Amino acid sequence: MSISIITDQLNQDFEKACAIARQHGFDFVEIHSLWGKTVEDLNSNEVKKVKEILSKYQLKVSNLASTIFFMAKLYPNDTITSFSDSFYAVKGKTKDHLDAAKRALDIAVALDSPSIRAFPFRAPENRKIIGVLDDQREIIDNLTRLIPFAKNANKKVLVENCPHTHLPRGEMTHFIVKTINSPWLELLWDPANSVRADQNRLASIYKKLTILEEMELIASSIRHIHVKDYKYVEGLAKPYQHVAIGKGDLPYPAIVDYIKKSLHPPMFSLEPEVDENETLVSIDFFKSLL
Repeated sequence: MSISIITDQLNQDFEKACAIARQHGFDFVEIHSLWGKTVEDLNSNEVKKVKEILSKYQLKVSNLASTIFFMAKLYPNDTITSFSDSFYAVKGKTKDHLDAAKRALDIAVALDSPSIRAFPFRAPENRKIIGVLDDQREIIDNLTRLIPFAKNANKKVLVENCPHTHLPRGEMTHFIVKTINSPWLELLWDPANSVRADQNRLASIYKKLTILEEMELIASSIRHIHVKDYKYVEGLAKPYQHVAIGKGDLPYPAIVDYIKKSLHPPMFSLEPEVDENETLVSIDFFKSLL
């Protein structure tokens, strides 16, 4: 079973991040943002530099955590707000995101990454309930447009569940992937994102499964798993607080034990979202489970 870490969790300077990753025994890294931009915005010279750094530290790429459709409107009248300045993402209309997907796939070919990431469109501020049947149909139509690009590049597109999108739970993105039923589209599961999903915005059908029940339901679709942890603190305006992996509410020992039994175990990729010391704690804890 393999493990990687998203480089921006270590440093925005890609070489420094790779040096730290190698120092801590990683053979794989995942790339989202570096040098103050998202990976699909890299120019040709920057891609060449990334390739040289990867070779220097003898690292392979587990996934390009591109931001396709993250800051895209599902419907023209949707109102979406800006996101954290520290989360670099492609913006613009659907066509801009399709162009970014082509670019991300070209970069995946250059860096020998097996896959890129896409999201199920940003959740709007002007509609409360998200992920309903009409939303699912629209998302399916748009994700299907990525498949010819992926096939041409011989790379996978991984769809991530995210609390800032229309499909915050893994069971929801699993349904989309199963419905499209393409070998070029698979699941990037983030169990912490599933736990954090805003229950007030979901249809009742998506409020029933525990995180372990969700895992068992969707396991056949999972290609890649993002790993972070939350501690729920009652009474706070934002009750889900990032903590070091292993110090929160996510049952990672049980998740890892289940995944170990898979015929084709997915890649675990660490995304702790905590400070440097807690990131190192997270690395040590998660490696102890493998």
